[in-house]
Amino acid sequence: MEKTERITGIKPAYQVKWDAIGIGASLACAIHCVLLPVIFTTLSLFGVEILENVFLEVLTVLVSMTAGGWAIWRGYIRLHRQKAVIVYFVAGLLLMIAGNFVSVTPLEMGIKITGAILLITAHIRNWRGCRDCETHTSSIA
Repeated sequence: MEKTERITGIKPAYQVKWDAIGIGASLACAIHCVLLPVIFTTLSLFGVEILENVFLEVLTVLVSMTAGGWAIWRGYIRLHRQKAVIVYFVAGLLLMIAGNFVSVTPLEMGIKITGAILLITAHIRNWRGCRDCETHTSSIA
């Protein structure tokens, strides 16, 4: 039971689970970008091409966009209206997408990790903004 639900008896307008899903998707992308080249470089010897899998790249970005976008949008519209959260989120997504068009592996990894960090920052700021707004709303009511 969340804090505002215990205080007021009603469910909060914003659920933290969407930010958690967005953070998880961003972390999964960062792990994919860092660990897969290190761990799975030998898989290509056996014909497994997970590193150059365009479907996996597109799926990761789409999951981040969908879950993260929903969380950020709901928090922004319903509660906090912090434009910095939107800027971090959009910049992070653009970097994640732009990283796919860079052919130098270290640069690609750097761009994608920076994008993932911006996405995670957006979700944390969104979560904090929503939490603070819900606390203020429930203490007034």
